[in-house]
Amino acid sequence: MKRVLKVLGLLLVLALAGGMWAVHRIGSGPRPATGERTLPGLTGPVDVLRDSLGIPQIFATSIEDAVRAQGWVHARDRLWQMEMFRRVSQGRLSEMFGEATVDTDRFLRMLDMNGAARLAEAALTPEARGYLEAYVGGVNAAVESWPGFLPPEFVLLGVEPEPFTITDVLAIEKIMSWDLAEYGLTLSLLDAARTLGVDRLEEVRPRYPTWGSTIIPGEPDSAWTPAPVVGALPSALLLEAARIPDGAEAWIGAVNAVHASNSWVVGGDRSASGKPVLSNDMHLSLDQPNIWYLVGVHAPGLDVVGMSLPGTPMVVAGHSASVAWGLTNAMLDDTDLVLERVDPADTTRYLTESGSLPFEVRTEEIVVKGRDAPETLVLRRTRNGPIITPVEARAGDDLLAFKWVAHQPSTTIEALFGINRAENVDELLVSLRGFTSPHQNFVFADTAGAWGYWLGGSIPNRRTWTPPILPLRGWTGEAEWDGFVPFEEHPHVLAPEQGFIATGNNRQGWDPIVDRVTADAWFGPWRADRITELLHARDLHDARSLLEIQLDVVSTRARANLPFAVEAFRAAGLESEADALAAWDAGYRPDATEPFLFEAWMRGVTRAVRDDIYDGGSGYLAASAVDGRIHSGSLPAGAAEDAARAAVETVAGRTWGEVHTLTLDHPLASVPLLERLFRFGRKGMVRAGGPETVNVASYGADFTVTYGPSERHVVDLGDLDGAGGFILPGGQSGLPRSRHADDQLPRWERGELARMPISRAAVEARTVGRLVLRPGAR
Repeated sequence: MKRVLKVLGLLLVLALAGGMWAVHRIGSGPRPATGERTLPGLTGPVDVLRDSLGIPQIFATSIEDAVRAQGWVHARDRLWQMEMFRRVSQGRLSEMFGEATVDTDRFLRMLDMNGAARLAEAALTPEARGYLEAYVGGVNAAVESWPGFLPPEFVLLGVEPEPFTITDVLAIEKIMSWDLAEYGLTLSLLDAARTLGVDRLEEVRPRYPTWGSTIIPGEPDSAWTPAPVVGALPSALLLEAARIPDGAEAWIGAVNAVHASNSWVVGGDRSASGKPVLSNDMHLSLDQPNIWYLVGVHAPGLDVVGMSLPGTPMVVAGHSASVAWGLTNAMLDDTDLVLERVDPADTTRYLTESGSLPFEVRTEEIVVKGRDAPETLVLRRTRNGPIITPVEARAGDDLLAFKWVAHQPSTTIEALFGINRAENVDELLVSLRGFTSPHQNFVFADTAGAWGYWLGGSIPNRRTWTPPILPLRGWTGEAEWDGFVPFEEHPHVLAPEQGFIATGNNRQGWDPIVDRVTADAWFGPWRADRITELLHARDLHDARSLLEIQLDVVSTRARANLPFAVEAFRAAGLESEADALAAWDAGYRPDATEPFLFEAWMRGVTRAVRDDIYDGGSGYLAASAVDGRIHSGSLPAGAAEDAARAAVETVAGRTWGEVHTLTLDHPLASVPLLERLFRFGRKGMVRAGGPETVNVASYGADFTVTYGPSERHVVDLGDLDGAGGFILPGGQSGLPRSRHADDQLPRWERGELARMPISRAAVEARTVGRLVLRPGAR
């Protein structure tokens, strides 16, 4: 019996050891490739040089070979993430997750991002098609030659990756465009209009203050007036049917962004090097893996380093050997909701101003894990876009269509290729003309000293001039777009006299053309105001001073509202808290109690204003509307004092850092055992900053962080190899147990950058791993 027990014990130990080995091997994936490998389709050898953080720099003898190798390294490091991009764009989540995502898939199929990507594919030039064919060839070669276990998500969910296509690449642009659209705000304003009436929308809608910083320096003239409410109010039933399903927003967000970001550029006259310096930090949802992948891509005619999107060739933002650029969301309203009226004489047709037209109809099948048969989905569209309300949910004979710039034929990928290859600002602007969506504020500079700003993305030339807040009537022709605003008329400025340009999702300027961008959906001016203040604070800037601004945690919104908070705490008899707030510099530091106290007070005030407007109910309320009530002294009686007392109870002596923590999430982190075994996600990281600080760290209901800087990068055009750098809140690898899954995170938390030189000699000096990819059969 003792011998039997010993044998059983040994077998148990071996089984546990084997299980742990399997978990480690699945979670860490194949070892970083070094030495030599063959990559079918190459015309010559390609060197892939990695530094200590696993960041690859690719050197090839042709652009096609360079992007083929980029597809290979993207797939080796981020295959699961690329699979998620694809399944979101196609509405195929239920094949993996079953009933939980059926409503999400229905919504994603309605958006038809894949159909929009096919339109873009049909319009490709031969050169662009060649680059994309090379890229997906590299991706598929990596999958076909995968050593050992696939990434753990594939193993756990029982999924095998299909070959990647050009359509899959182009669909990523559509995911980005959707997440940056103003669809959710439109629905919120529709709710508010239905509850309050159209005349009371001004009480709750966002308004950009005339004193706030604008990207293009200037002030409104006396003739300027705020954008009016445009559109009609549809029935309650239509509005309910147009809702985004629970979970859809989260799944799209898991592979994408929220709206906020910062960027600024300082001209050579105000830089220590005498050349422009540029800064960019894009504020996106922070997940594991990070949305960005750092890479250098080098070949004759292409020489860039920066942030790439796994699933897309070249880089989205960064710099070449002569040009740098950064991006922020322009807040351009590129969607309309359109009421469509069914032809009473023929329900297969809908009315227009010049007669009726047939609905376009397509049938799709949603495969659902655990079901014997797929779900059949019948989808319709009009000339204005897909119908987002089913027949049984319509009010009378009206339907609601979704009109979107991203459904138009797109040339964004070709524009991005041109931007990557631009040798000066003039060439960058030529390529930027073709950038259709998603809409972005571009700041840029070159080594010759040119610098500036231009809004990229198609601006609809609406018959209403300003974007409508409520749906337009399709049968009258009022919803038509007469093409797009010419690129030359887009908001732009080159080398303004003040010596810098700052963007923080703020209003572009006060020229009438800016009113075509959005009906006041910009973020408030707070981050842009603070960036402008800090840029003015010193005569000359360098890479270090720009990084310091990125890390700044002072909120100008808090500073503006602080006197009213202090007054409220004193009126409530809370003298010690009032004294603490009066001495506070509005800096959101983790070891301070004041940020928590102020934010809790603001939350209480906001709740009181919402209760007052909606008679105790819920409803949309813009932050600018709350600020207006505070500054005008029109808060409900006693609301400020009540909010102060409630804030003290909420805070209970705790510091900001005790509640303001960050979790890097992952779709499988919600399963505790999988989270522990495979290290999916990261929890409990203390974060400085707040919702309106430059170093943004917005929060949700429990004050935990919901998004922040998904990357930071700083470029000095006078010292491309030795100054500035890049960093991610995570790492290069999407394999959760890889050492490069989160090895950049400590530097990101400390506010440090990692150097990414562009010259071959400087890259070689930092190389710790070398791979040569050679032509040949698998």
